[in-house]
Amino acid sequence: MKRIIIILLGLAALPGASETRATQFAAEVVSYKSGVGFATDWSTGAGYTNKDAIVGPPARETPGKWGGPITPFSPPYLPGQILSIGEGGEVTLKFAKPIRDESINPFGLDFLVFGGAGFAITNGDFGGGGGGITDGTLFGQADGETRVSVSADGDAWFVLDPKRAPTFDAYHPTDGSGDFGLPVNPALAKGDFAAGGLARFTELYDGSGGGTGYDLGWAVDAAGKPVALGQVRFVRLEVLSGKAEIDAVSDVRPRTDNLDWHIENFSVNPLANGWVAHGDESLFEWDAEGGALAVTWDSEKPNSNFHRPIGLTLTEADTFAFAFDIALDEVKAGHLDGQPYSFEVALGLINSKSAKADGFSRGTGSDSPNLVEWDYFPDTGFGATISPAIASAQSQFAAGFTFPAALSAGKQYSVRMEYDPDERALKTFMLENGKVWKEIQSVKLQDDFSGFAVDAFSISSYTAKGSKSSLLAKGSVDNLAIAVARSQPRIVGARLVDGQWRARTFGFAAAGYLLERSADLHEWHAVGNGVRADGFQLQLTDEEPPDVGGFYRLSR
Repeated sequence: MKRIIIILLGLAALPGASETRATQFAAEVVSYKSGVGFATDWSTGAGYTNKDAIVGPPARETPGKWGGPITPFSPPYLPGQILSIGEGGEVTLKFAKPIRDESINPFGLDFLVFGGAGFAITNGDFGGGGGGITDGTLFGQADGETRVSVSADGDAWFVLDPKRAPTFDAYHPTDGSGDFGLPVNPALAKGDFAAGGLARFTELYDGSGGGTGYDLGWAVDAAGKPVALGQVRFVRLEVLSGKAEIDAVSDVRPRTDNLDWHIENFSVNPLANGWVAHGDESLFEWDAEGGALAVTWDSEKPNSNFHRPIGLTLTEADTFAFAFDIALDEVKAGHLDGQPYSFEVALGLINSKSAKADGFSRGTGSDSPNLVEWDYFPDTGFGATISPAIASAQSQFAAGFTFPAALSAGKQYSVRMEYDPDERALKTFMLENGKVWKEIQSVKLQDDFSGFAVDAFSISSYTAKGSKSSLLAKGSVDNLAIAVARSQPRIVGARLVDGQWRARTFGFAAAGYLLERSADLHEWHAVGNGVRADGFQLQLTDEEPPDVGGFYRLSR
């Protein structure tokens, strides 16, 4: 009998784990020019010119008789660990996955360069027992001027502004016990480390593995003007004078702020699971037997919603996606005397404070701020319409209109909406009974759009009482899911099926995720073809799980 243990961890949780996931680090040396005055081994005279030394993660320990753990006092120094660049030399690196210019990265930094510098011990305690103290002075650091350039395609290159880009192979020395995707606070300098030892380093590094940090936002063109690159796959390190040693270059992992929930299938009473009813509670009823939420959208009732806070406030600067299933059993629109026009069935993200405000009115088009919503307007003579919409904090509206797009009674429609802050676009995809349905028009925010702030997922029944619109619809909602780029993915529904370990998650493109397995929480190994698209969700599969059980983690 297989005993399967499931655990979800970000890479930061286990900094000592085997780094089989190499996409975080430089994958290839495109070119290397050693330059003049590069470092040589004192005993053999051999140059530190093994370019393979710079590929992959930084060293966590130095092997051999005089080796041991890499600490800020004890940097890597073997020819197989570091690459030396002399005056006039350079190394150009390629990454398997792009380095993105991410504002949500810690300190706004996008990649780190790890060198061979270390803190000098100034109290004479070289015994290795942890008693060494420094005054913040470095040894083995770059002794001249360096330059960093980046490129998206390997052809067009842009220098990182020398006024802002620090010298590499300097602050901050590598700590092999830390996280190589997390930078040290770049404001920390020599004086902050004075009179400090290993304990002080641990405190100041705050979990980081060290390195010198760089921001793609520092890129400038030949005229010195800023260039917005978005992402790059190539990094070039040049030594203009003196020499420098490099161990590795790493992408910075975005800061994570985790959601309170990820997937909701209404298997338990939602009111006992974080959901809140506002307005007319009778419009929302848990179907315990069917494992769904029965909903009535009635425009004659006051504004009402059934919402669950997500634990974060999302804005137009966030990357996020959400999905749900909806089935309508009965729909009437424009059915009341004097109210011949359609009104919306609505689901999506709201600002819980805004949506409860006395003056909130969806029907006016100017009094319903902070929405990222899927709306369905049943046909009243103009064609049934699917209308994804975003409302700003000032109730500016951006919407798309796809028609005719009538939802058939009794059929299940799966909806996925994803927002991309780089494109400032909201895209919507729909399935009908599991098959691709219509192409839904995207929503594009204009430059003058003032921004939004949403903090809860909501099934919303809006009032149209007193207007010329009316709606009465009944149906069910199920299988809600939400993902945010700055939030760690989660594994749910893990089970054994026909000898295979299976689970699922909700997120972005399958190619952007890696499923890994471990027997001991130290050595991690990628599961081949472990993440596959399955409708709007992601299927996680280990076709040959170990008999003795194992641990699983999912990372982006």
